[in-house]
Amino acid sequence: MKSPCKKGYCFQSSGEMKFSEECGVFGGVTNKYPVAPFIQQGLFMLQHRGQESAGICVGDKDLFIYKNKGLVMEVLSDRIINKIRGRIGIGHVRYSTQGGSDTTHAQPYAVNYLGEKVAVAHNGNVKTAVDMRKKLEKQGEVFLTTADTEMLLKKVIKELHKLPSTWTFEEVGQVLTENFTGGAWSILFFVPGKIFAYRDPLGYRPLCLCKSQEGIFISSEDTSFQILEKEFVYHIKPGEGVEISKDGYEIKRFAPERPSRKCVFEHIYFARPDSNVFDRNVYMSRVELGKKCAAENPVEADIIVPVMDSGFAPALGYSQQSGLPLHMGLMRNRWVGRTFILPEQQMRRISVRRKLTPIKEVVKDKRVVVMDDSIVRGTTSREIVRLLRDAGAKEVHFRSASPKIVNTCQWGVDIPTKKELIANKYDAICGVRDFIEADSLAYLSMEGLKEIFGQDGWCYSCLLGDCEKEENECTDKCAKLLDPACA
Repeated sequence: MKSPCKKGYCFQSSGEMKFSEECGVFGGVTNKYPVAPFIQQGLFMLQHRGQESAGICVGDKDLFIYKNKGLVMEVLSDRIINKIRGRIGIGHVRYSTQGGSDTTHAQPYAVNYLGEKVAVAHNGNVKTAVDMRKKLEKQGEVFLTTADTEMLLKKVIKELHKLPSTWTFEEVGQVLTENFTGGAWSILFFVPGKIFAYRDPLGYRPLCLCKSQEGIFISSEDTSFQILEKEFVYHIKPGEGVEISKDGYEIKRFAPERPSRKCVFEHIYFARPDSNVFDRNVYMSRVELGKKCAAENPVEADIIVPVMDSGFAPALGYSQQSGLPLHMGLMRNRWVGRTFILPEQQMRRISVRRKLTPIKEVVKDKRVVVMDDSIVRGTTSREIVRLLRDAGAKEVHFRSASPKIVNTCQWGVDIPTKKELIANKYDAICGVRDFIEADSLAYLSMEGLKEIFGQDGWCYSCLLGDCEKEENECTDKCAKLLDPACA
């Protein structure tokens, strides 16, 4: 039996996501110190972007590469890092989209070609990878992994077919432009003596440069530059890149300027709140998301409780807009990673109760509004609601700082099938509300999201679908329930 709902929230009488290669890259050239410790610390600041594996590639003429499954400080321990010499290097933290989760798929990838080594670290997803791989295999190419990053590197080698030390930034950029425009990527190439960094022409993924007293560095997010004595930070524009060597750096355009398609989920979930991504501070964006959600979806309640960590800033915004006091009713175990980017569904479900503990003294006998960054499969949200009810919450009202996730993503966000999305399993929001066992459920509207970020220049594809009709039908059904005169 379907329950009625209105205005994007549902009443009954009684975030979790697995997104594709949302990784992090960091590289640099130091003035006089070994670069490995800087890469280690830079990747540590990007740990939120990938917890499956970490890797580093360092050298001047010859390359030393070390990578494995695990967190940055497990894989790239001080014992390992202190042995690595060289002033040029790149590193990577990975959450898989294309390819498996084993050590073979850890990055950076390095190959020997014509007696020289070349390596690549990649954040994103190459749309043409599958078809291009088939063509290369028919031409006799052998692949050791199923990841698009290996295919990308081998395609560049095949097109240039000369010593990597003679490659130019422009030549590699031309190969990328001609073959991989249908994709979202930030890429670091490590060729002998140089780093080439590229941001895709539509700018789906962020990439930024830092000139510091210690050297020149490139990263997925500017938060990783906090370890440096910064002189200035530059955010690479879509279709731009930078060539870095011991002689300095040069920012260059390798692809024509096009209308950008920045991933809105960098602000909703992926990026650290202390990062500035796409010319916006992530923390301030999330506060605005919460304010807008509160304005659109008010509810009678006693407190607002965030789902830590990415739900904190939206919850603060909801509190500021609604006047409800903000309380830490869910305590997070800092030693448990982000459930969003754990590779297996069952692992994510179990990790919720390991990660979050309700504070009974805060939520008992309270009408609680729970704020999370988003809802995808709904299993994490349901576990959170159950935790709060077990702790004595009188009512639990769930609020999402994102609109409904209704479509898969081709650009590096792992939403495998539309059938797995909870918003597609029910013909109205109230079905989702019943599944997560909340007293009410509300999403931020697409209109509200676009009021914050704007109509143009952003990628909203995973949020766009045929849900408006369903919501309007559900609104008609629940008008009487929400009318106080009918209570």
